[in-house]
Amino acid sequence: MGKLLNLLTMFGPLRAAKLWVAVAMAIVAFVRVYFGIDLGLDEETATAVIGGIGALLVWLVPNAKPDIPVLTEAEARARTGYAGPIETRNR
Repeated sequence: MGKLLNLLTMFGPLRAAKLWVAVAMAIVAFVRVYFGIDLGLDEETATAVIGGIGALLVWLVPNAKPDIPVLTEAEARARTGYAGPIETRNR
């Protein structure tokens, strides 16, 4: 499992945690239907309960923070080659 986790973090898909929660819940729903696992509810209610739990879990998983670089004026000018005035919008 550790090697798989390292592989996933190397390419960045763990940043899409909400996607993986949704995929896992879809697999749970498929396994329940395919293997005929009985939850003691009718088919529609069991599907709605699993879908609701999946939606709740997706809502609970936080969004990944974007990797926005913070540059100094000199770094920004060096990267872009821009020599004109820079408007600062900091508050």
